[in-house]
Amino acid sequence: MTTIDDALAPAPARVRERLARWVAVVGPAWIVMLADVDAPSVVTAGRAGTVFGYGLILPLLALIPVLYLVQEMTARLGIVTGRGHAELIRERYGMRWAGVAVVTMVAIDLVAYVAEFAGIALGAAILGIPVAPAIVATLVVHSLVVLTRSYSTFERIALAFSVLLFAFIILAIGQQPDLRAVAAGLWPGAALGQPGYLALAVGLTGASVMPWMLFYQQAASVDKGLRRQDLPTARRETLLGAGASQLLMVAILVAAAAATARALPLPSILLPDLPAGLARLAVGPTGVVLALGLIGAGVLALVVISLSAAWAWSELLGWRHSLNHSVRRAPGFYLVYLLEVVPAALIALLAPSLGAVVLGAMILNVVVLAIPLTFLVRLSSDREVLGPLANSRRRAAVLWAVTGGLLLLGLAGMAGEVLGLSG
Repeated sequence: MTTIDDALAPAPARVRERLARWVAVVGPAWIVMLADVDAPSVVTAGRAGTVFGYGLILPLLALIPVLYLVQEMTARLGIVTGRGHAELIRERYGMRWAGVAVVTMVAIDLVAYVAEFAGIALGAAILGIPVAPAIVATLVVHSLVVLTRSYSTFERIALAFSVLLFAFIILAIGQQPDLRAVAAGLWPGAALGQPGYLALAVGLTGASVMPWMLFYQQAASVDKGLRRQDLPTARRETLLGAGASQLLMVAILVAAAAATARALPLPSILLPDLPAGLARLAVGPTGVVLALGLIGAGVLALVVISLSAAWAWSELLGWRHSLNHSVRRAPGFYLVYLLEVVPAALIALLAPSLGAVVLGAMILNVVVLAIPLTFLVRLSSDREVLGPLANSRRRAAVLWAVTGGLLLLGLAGMAGEVLGLSG
C-alpha cells in the first residue's frame, strides 16, 4: 500500500498490514537480545541479587538505551549496505583491521561457549539429568538448528527457544518480592561504594552488551533480506528487544534477592556455581522453572554466538555465508559453526564449572566490545556508506561518549579485580 492508501484503508486492514510488516521483519533483533540473557548473564544477575539485593536494578535499566543505540547501528548498516560487520570493516579499512575485530570477538566467544555448556549442565543437574547426555543432546540440537538450508526455519526455531527465557519472569513473580524494597532498590546509594559493587555493575554491563551481538544482528538482517523500508520496524523491534532483555535480567536479580531475603533453605543437591539466591530456588516447581530458563538461555546463546562467529569468519575470508545455502555451497561457514563449540563441550564434560570464568569474562566483554564498537560508530557515521542515514554530528558525539564510557568502565572493573579492590 502507498501512504495515502494506508491512511484511507479501513482500520482492520491497516492493522493486518502493520502486523504483516512486523512478522516479515521481526527476528534478528529479538533473537540477539534474548540470546544476550545467556547462562553467564543469569549467574551474574543472580549474584547481584544475592549480594546487593535490589541495589543493582537501576544500572540494568539504564543499559536499555545503550543497548538500543549500539544495536540500532548494526541494523541500519546491515539493512542499507547488505553487508555484515566484518565484511564492511574489511572493505573500508582493510583485512588487518577486520582481522583484529574478528579475532578479539572470537577469543572471548571461546570463554562464552564453555560458560553456556556449563549453564546447560547446571540446568540439567537441577532436573536430575547427567552431564554427558545433556551436553551431547545440546550438540545435536545446536547442529540441527542450522542444517535446514533456510534462514526463516532457523529463525522460527530460535524464536521458540527465546520463549523459554520468560520462565525467569515467572520465577520472580512467584517469589512475591516486597515491592517497597524493590522500589527502594531503584536508588542504589546504599550499596554504592561497597566492596564488589563496581565489579558487579561492570559485570552486568558486560552481560548486557556483548561483542558478538554486533556481528550477529547485522549479518542476520542481511541474511533475512531486510530492505530500507523495513528499517523503522527493525528499530522498533530493537527497542522492544532491548527492553525485554533487561526486564529478564531484572527478573533474575529480583528472584535471587527475594529468595535471599526470605532465607529460603539451600537445596540438598550441590550447586556450587549457582549464586545462593538462585540455588535456594533450585528445588520443586521453582527448580523446574529455573532449569528450563538456564537450558533455554544456554542453547539459544550457543546457537547465536556460533552463528555470529561463522558469519564473522566467513565475511573476513570472503566465503559464502548464508543459512539459505547448503553445506556444499558454504562449507567454511558451516564448519566454523559446527566445530568451534566442540572444544568447549569437551571442557564442560570434564569440568562443568561456571564459577571460575563468569564475572571476569563479563568484565572483559566490556573492554573487548570497544574494538568492534569503534568500527561500528565510524561506519554508521560515514556518509559514503549510509548517505543521509549516517549519524548526525550530535548522534555521533553521543555514540563516541558511550563507546568511551564503556571502555573506561571495563578498565575500571578490570583494575578493581586485579588489585583486589572488588572484594
